[in-house]
Amino acid sequence: MMKRLTWLVLCCLASNAYSNDEVSITLLGYIAPVCEFTPQSNNLAFSSNGIANTTLVINCNSPMRISMQSLNGGLSHEQSNNISSYNINWSLEGAKNVVSVSAQAIKSTYSFDINEIIFDSVAQIQLTLDDPLIYAGSYQDVIRIEMTPSVVSGGVL
Repeated sequence: MMKRLTWLVLCCLASNAYSNDEVSITLLGYIAPVCEFTPQSNNLAFSSNGIANTTLVINCNSPMRISMQSLNGGLSHEQSNNISSYNINWSLEGAKNVVSVSAQAIKSTYSFDINEIIFDSVAQIQLTLDDPLIYAGSYQDVIRIEMTPSVVSGGVL
């Protein structure tokens, strides 16, 4: 019996000499979502054929939500109460979205989502008058564009 007990103790000691430890290493990283854009021009004038074009250079490291809002819902004639309607066509290279919307529709904020991640891409924006301007004087509207990064596809909720 004593031999057996001695042998059992030696086996336990021998197995402890060869036991191994285990460790887990957790790797973490974080990059803050950033969306920035640069307009080609902040002031646009409609040509004689009723079209104005501009581009935005966009750099965004996550999907994004784009919001647009028109101050007047069209071109406001400064010498009268007349509002001239126009449409906005927006396309972005590298994204599947092509958006067409009227200035009247974006008088209340209009938003759409870009689910792709866009680095250094160009958005083409074309504004087209529904009808020619006929009254002498100045016309004006302001379109506010906001891009919000989102780490979840479909924009910020």
